[in-house]
Amino acid sequence: MKKLFVLAAFLFAFNFANAQQMALGVGGNVFLPMGSFGDVVSMGFGGNAKFEYKLQQGLHLTGAVGYLTFSPKDDIIGWTYSVIPVLAGAKYYFSKGMPFYGMAEVGINFASVTVKIPSYSFMGQTYGGGESTASGSEFGFNFGAGYELPIGKSALDIYAKYQSFESSVAGINVGVAYKFGL
Repeated sequence: MKKLFVLAAFLFAFNFANAQQMALGVGGNVFLPMGSFGDVVSMGFGGNAKFEYKLQQGLHLTGAVGYLTFSPKDDIIGWTYSVIPVLAGAKYYFSKGMPFYGMAEVGINFASVTVKIPSYSFMGQTYGGGESTASGSEFGFNFGAGYELPIGKSALDIYAKYQSFESSVAGINVGVAYKFGL
């Protein structure tokens, strides 16, 4: 029990000492699809959470998880596409005291497509109906730039980045997050 108490006290002290070095950002974003992906889906919407750790002056390591959902442009059948990106990366602030930064992240994207199966009636019987879902995971990456607008001890993080979910699924992700220290 004594060892557990000492370990808990050590972790509390470490966390308190590093409180200035850790932050969490929570926000929403809009995804503008490009290429063949943009031919079949409309603008996507979603949210994300990003953990940051200040490694050294101007360089932060990041870990992020998000959710984006898309609707088809031509909804003949009725389907939706969603993606959950799980990413790790870095933010680099260009100058001390300046809130402009560049970023890059890599990770896994968990994608899912749900298709609504139409139903029809023939001679008093109903056929079809329901949904079918397919899912998978793909490597992805993103890079971009942002600006942090200070709000007291917190900040409003405004960013734009090129984001790729897989080889043919990519676009521009624009978002705003509220960032606060832990």
